Parts: sequence; structure tokens; C-alpha cells
Amino acid sequence: MPRRLTNLLLLALVLGLATSGVLGWVLPSESAWPFWHLHRGLGVALLLVLLLKLPIARSSLRRRLPSPTLRLTVLPGVLAGLCLIGSVALGLAWTLNLVSIDTFWGYSPLNVHVQLGLLLLPLLAWHALRRWERRPPLGSLVGRRAALRLAGLGALAVVGWPLVSWAAELRAWDRARRPTGSKHAGSFSANAYPVTIWLFDDVPVLDAATWRLAVVGNVPSPTTLSFAQLAALPPRAYDAVLDCTGGWWSEQTWSGVSVGDLLARAGVPADAREAAVVSVTGHRWPFPLDELRGALLATHVGGEPLTPGHGYPVRLVVPGRRGFQWVKWVDRIEVA
Repeated sequence: MPRRLTNLLLLALVLGLATSGVLGWVLPSESAWPFWHLHRGLGVALLLVLLLKLPIARSSLRRRLPSPTLRLTVLPGVLAGLCLIGSVALGLAWTLNLVSIDTFWGYSPLNVHVQLGLLLLPLLAWHALRRWERRPPLGSLVGRRAALRLAGLGALAVVGWPLVSWAAELRAWDRARRPTGSKHAGSFSANAYPVTIWLFDDVPVLDAATWRLAVVGNVPSPTTLSFAQLAALPPRAYDAVLDCTGGWWSEQTWSGVSVGDLLARAGVPADAREAAVVSVTGHRWPFPLDELRGALLATHVGGEPLTPGHGYPVRLVVPGRRGFQWVKWVDRIEVA
């Protein structure tokens, strides 16, 4: 396959993987599932294209490294290659159950996989700006032979995707992996499920006696509630799965107060369409109001008060959303 076509194909796959990965994170489950499958399929295709890229990279390094003046020109490509290989290796190792949630001293390898993938994007842009190829013209790249090779790569990716999934299922210890790739970390165990914080926030020390929850923005008048006033609202409870982007999931019984009841109490107008839930740490996530009304401001899990690491005194529970959108240590709701 022509060198330039291989490079462009590799670039397209990396961008496709980044896009499908991000969309698979941020969208609700009913909308995100096609991107979970697309991400796996593109990952298999990337592995195949990397086999074509290796001799190109080897030849390029052999030509440039002997010259001291040219060694810096390969730096963007080398760094991008290391990030790419690291991200792909961790993604494959996670899929095949070769690493676990606590492999990196309690920090999930899946998070490292994502972070390397995000770091790859600026490195890839740097590399492309320095080494972008303009020959041969794009129109002449896909001849009959190249088209046949592309079709072969596509067929191998289509076959390889279910084979990797089959191998992953064989290696899954309890066969309880979700379509997101998350592994079961125990359920109905109250606070005995993993504590992970994606953004490296320190766990705040909060006192329920002084904690306050504010509802501000597009409301007739801002509302502030104490923990006791919040607890006086009608209690709600349901079972919901917390699917963390750290690569684990856990189903628990959550109890607290309906966000819908709180918004009704605050007199949120009918024309309001969106609200952001904000943590005391500054982490925030916006939701359509129709969805947020069905969410829960949880104070207890499995009958136990939330521990500080799990969001004490109040965390958001939004079924169908990923764990980083279940905002911990809720401080306020901003209605737009």
C-alpha cells in the first residue's frame, strides 16, 4: 500500500477512535452504544494498519537518525508513536483481561489508555505539521491494487472484531463485562465499591450541618437548602448501575431526594430546558431538564450514608449516564 495512503489511513483511524471514544463517554447509554462498537472495530483496524506502518517508520528512522542535525525532526513522530503504542497496548490488555482495575497502584489502566489517546492528538498534529506529505496527489493514491488492499483490511477488521470480543469473553472471570468494557466490581454492597476520581480532585471534608445546596439561575428566586431541609423532601430510592469510566461497574440501591421534586419546589419555569449540576470541587455537568428530573440526589447507598470518597453528603445519581457525570459533593444546580 502506498506510504501516503497508509499514513492517511492511520490518521483517520486515530481521529475516529478519539471521536468514538469521547462520544461513547458523554452521550447517554441509549445514544452511545453504536460508538462503543465502532470504537472496538476501529481499534482492530488500527492494529492491522500499524503492521503496515512499522516498515515505513523503520525506514524513516534508519535514514534520519545517523545525522545529528535531523534527530530532532523525528521527535514528534517518536513521541506520537510511543503514545499510540501505549494506548493501543493498554486498550488490548484491558479487553483481554491482562490488566485489572488496580494494576497501576489503584489507578485504572483504562484511564491511562484514555489519557495517552488524548495526548496523542496534539503530538500527531505536531508530527503532521512537520512531515505532511503532498505527493503523490490524493486522486492517484487509490488505484486498483490499493483498493483491493483496503478491501482486504476492511474484511480482516470485520472478522477480527468478533474474534477479539470472543477472546475477551473467554478471559472474563465472571462474564459480567458491560458493552462499555467495564468489569464488575461487586454489587449491592453499600459503600464497598471502588472509589475513583477521574479529575484527581482531593476528597473534600464536608460537614452536613454547614453544607448547603443552592438552586440558582433561571428560577423565580434562588433557593438554598440545608441538609435537614433537603432530607425533609419526599424520600426516593431505586437500584441503578454506576458504570465508571475507570473501567468498572457496580449496581447499588441509592436513596435520597428526587431532583424533580427539588426543581418543582424551587419553581423552575416551564421554558427552562437545561441545568448544570456543580460540585464543591468545581466539576460540573449539564443535563437536559427532562432527564435531570428523573435523577436522584443520593444521600445513602445500600442503607448507609455515603462515605466522603463516594460523595458525602450528596451525590447525583443519573441512570444511563457514565460515572463521571454522577457529580459528587453536589454544591448547586444552575438552571439555564
